[in-house]
Amino acid sequence: MQPAVKSSFDVAIWFLDRARAEDSYLQPRKLQYILFFAQGHYAGAWQGRRLMPSVFVIDEVAPLDPNLYRAFENGRPKVSETQMEEDILVFLDAIWRRYKDDDPLKMDRLISRYGNGEDSVEKRDGTEIPVSSMMRMFARDSEKTETGPKMLRSATGKAVKVTPWKPPVKVSSD
Repeated sequence: MQPAVKSSFDVAIWFLDRARAEDSYLQPRKLQYILFFAQGHYAGAWQGRRLMPSVFVIDEVAPLDPNLYRAFENGRPKVSETQMEEDILVFLDAIWRRYKDDDPLKMDRLISRYGNGEDSVEKRDGTEIPVSSMMRMFARDSEKTETGPKMLRSATGKAVKVTPWKPPVKVSSD
């Protein structure tokens, strides 16, 4: 199945630009966490489809795409950018708002909790985390619909669980 975005660089650069627009700095390891969460939530919401063509491994520190990590370890690389579709931008914005204020320790605890029972996550020996594992880890956290997850928030930004309205059933008196 083809990833939703053609290049992982486009997603990473989007997160870096978003951090800069909010006058903050996104450390390389935190960028890797956010990229992992984006890939995982996307796989969980879209039955295992990849958001981007990245392979994540997990070591004793954190999950990372080793190729992206090396490319970004000395700063933002000079690569051309491609415009992403609007639904992908909405998805990335929801991921950013959800995790931007989390510190790496909290993100690591979330990964350990989500990855409970997943060999690669529990061993943390540098092995690849399969997309099937990411799908299982994040599927229970994503609301599935035909068009993907709906990330609803209140006016204050707090996540809100919404249940669909069902019309009352009329009982006939015949």
